[in-house]
Amino acid sequence: SRKGRGELMVLLLELFRAPPGVLGLPLEERIKASRVSIGKKSGPGGIFPKDSLAGSAKISFIEELAVILWFGMCLGGPVVLFFLWFYMIFFATWTNFCYFAIFLAILAFHPVPNGYQGLLQSGFALAVYKYFTFRVIVEDMCISDPSFPAWIGASPPHGVLPIANIISMLGVNTVSRSFYGAGASVVAHTPFLRYMGLFGGMVDVSAKSIISNTRNGVCIGIVPDGIAGMFKTDKDAEVVYLKNRMGLAKLALRTGIPIVPAYSIGNTQVLTPWFDSFGIMETVSRKLKASLLLFWGRWGLPIPRRTNITMLCAKPVVVDKLKDSEITPEKIREVHEKILSGIEHVFNKHKAAVGWEHKEIRFI
Repeated sequence: SRKGRGELMVLLLELFRAPPGVLGLPLEERIKASRVSIGKKSGPGGIFPKDSLAGSAKISFIEELAVILWFGMCLGGPVVLFFLWFYMIFFATWTNFCYFAIFLAILAFHPVPNGYQGLLQSGFALAVYKYFTFRVIVEDMCISDPSFPAWIGASPPHGVLPIANIISMLGVNTVSRSFYGAGASVVAHTPFLRYMGLFGGMVDVSAKSIISNTRNGVCIGIVPDGIAGMFKTDKDAEVVYLKNRMGLAKLALRTGIPIVPAYSIGNTQVLTPWFDSFGIMETVSRKLKASLLLFWGRWGLPIPRRTNITMLCAKPVVVDKLKDSEITPEKIREVHEKILSGIEHVFNKHKAAVGWEHKEIRFI
């Protein structure tokens, strides 16, 4: 939005500052109250002072323990089951192996409510915001306006797990509009990890699913660098595997769905990956559409480190819907470059404010 003398003002939402009472309000009242209680506007040029957003939120022992236990279950559970599976194959009796297989099937396929809103208004949601000092910087508030078309948020990097994007399922639904995260279908049936969908709703990442949900007014968040992005890391730079992945741009031209370029600062610091240098684990992971790599976080366990996470949302890329015959490689490239430019711009503009001035972003 523009205020005063035509200066661009950017909105900052610090969700960890939300008063508990605000989270329990009806949606419209919650949106208005949150803008007052957790919203801040930038200075001239839409820029926040250097390191002004680098501090961490205070959190109680009970709140921190609750978040550790939750993520320990969701991330550690699949690891434990993975090793138990091999133990059962080689050492268990046939009867016990069958019992274990039934147990796995129950964990993988028992009903989990999609679009669950209960956590949004809970003290646990506030604890999650505090644990990660979760902030959202929005360059254009039109994306929160219900009259604006439902959009696709494209927010790299994937990292070991796109925790920033998962938390956004809580955050966007709390202070904006209906928002689901899109993930690989295998996630919906991965024991324990599938409970991440309780953070606000999860849909399949297929084009058909995304189109269907946006037509119903639901905004969708995706991690455009995907599983391949997990294997692109650099200690000195944020590496985004997106330079030649133009499927999102083509989808936008086919459907007219606006794309919101975004970036999750801090996501690559939450967990540390290890994978072979020969590309074997990456190849297998991409074939299976599931991540196969070693990772660790706090205390060397599959528990996220307490790292500040800031979601940066650039201005939406709005395109006209075209017929398939009108879509050319040049038009796809043009839209794709706008998406990359939006991601790069919002990263470079705000990285100093969150204490990341030394970092650069690189597309490969």
